Amino acid sequence: MSKVSVAVASIVVLAAGVAIVGGVAASFPEQCESPYQPGRASALVDVVTTDDGVAEASFPTPLKTTGRELNVVHPGQGEPARVGGFVDFDLRIFLGSTGEYLTGSDYQPGNPVRRVIDAASEDVFSAVLECQKPGSQVVVTTTVEDVFGPIEGDELITNDSTIVLVVDVHQTYPTKANGSARLPQSGLPTVVQTDEGVHGLSFPNAPIPTELRVSVLKQGDGVAIQEGDFVTTHFTGAVWNTREIFNTSFEQGIPLTLVARDTFTAGDGVGVIPGLAQALIGQTVGSQVLVSVPPSLGYPAGQAPAGVPDGSTLVYVFDILGIGQ
Repeated sequence: MSKVSVAVASIVVLAAGVAIVGGVAASFPEQCESPYQPGRASALVDVVTTDDGVAEASFPTPLKTTGRELNVVHPGQGEPARVGGFVDFDLRIFLGSTGEYLTGSDYQPGNPVRRVIDAASEDVFSAVLECQKPGSQVVVTTTVEDVFGPIEGDELITNDSTIVLVVDVHQTYPTKANGSARLPQSGLPTVVQTDEGVHGLSFPNAPIPTELRVSVLKQGDGVAIQEGDFVTTHFTGAVWNTREIFNTSFEQGIPLTLVARDTFTAGDGVGVIPGLAQALIGQTVGSQVLVSVPPSLGYPAGQAPAGVPDGSTLVYVFDILGIGQ
């Protein structure tokens, strides 16, 4: 296995620990232009997508480039990826000198690579994905060092070796819910949010609800969540009794993808607690939703995660960013 193949582990995993930078407004200007242009090397790459959706590249060898070049094979449709937003994609990486396939992601539904579009990042994927739309396919020619950083070279691969990236964009997401504001319900926590989208909760001096409460704080105009959908969301979860946050997607810096169904009746254990399934199904993309879950619709005794005592009422805030793979 080449040194580049080993290094790719840091590229194709879900991007845990990536910092969020900036925010995304509720509406975008029409124009969005990629900072990278086609070049002689990238124009020589032909891409064929197999029946199972995996990209294969062919090109004359040895292929050489001195910098980033980008060709759009398929332009895609929908909202382009903006700075501060997120992108789900798959990729394949080939060696320019021989055409050999080096490594890539697995192209399996529900397991894309996810990146934040960060203007300050040196991550090549953050840069080349900017302004790409869902369904787009791009070819990037660049160097090993540009993608992986300096490596200890050998007779086949050096830092200035050309590599070819084929990137398939599946979905783009904003940083936070961009729906229209609605009046909050009384007796529930108040939600505040930073420019970067991070949630804060202020709890009222009111009795803890004993039934499921769902308050739509922002009403999105996207598609409605159906049972079994893969929902991409930024969320924060807190214990009402202690007023302590026990889980949040902002710790990892990227949204969570969850399955909108009851995990305890699904059969395979994939889903969410019953109260969240009831609260999320039917909500629309772009919405921000506050949910208070009573113990009867939460975790069974002994099955709660760390930081959640048995019998707790749980409070969640969800920014519903999209329905993806």
